[in-house]
Amino acid sequence: MSRQDVAADRVLSFTLKFGAYTALGLIVAGLLLQWIVNWGTKVAAAGLLVLLATPVLRIVVACLQFLRERDFKYALVSFGVLAIVVLAYFLGIRT
Repeated sequence: MSRQDVAADRVLSFTLKFGAYTALGLIVAGLLLQWIVNWGTKVAAAGLLVLLATPVLRIVVACLQFLRERDFKYALVSFGVLAIVVLAYFLGIRT
């Protein structure tokens, strides 16, 4: 495993950790604020949105990493997965 692979793994790991911890913080803050003010549920809902957006952000970061490494085959696969996820999202909204 090259140093570039290790660096890419660290970036992807950081993306997932950042999204998970941010979502956790927003959800906990929203639950605590719910006892104090009415808009605490909006903060918790923002935490859930961050939690749902984290895997999509991971796919985007992976695609960018593959493009940076000039590994166009895997970049195309990542872009295809991202297109499927976005298409499923928009098709799910209509129903």
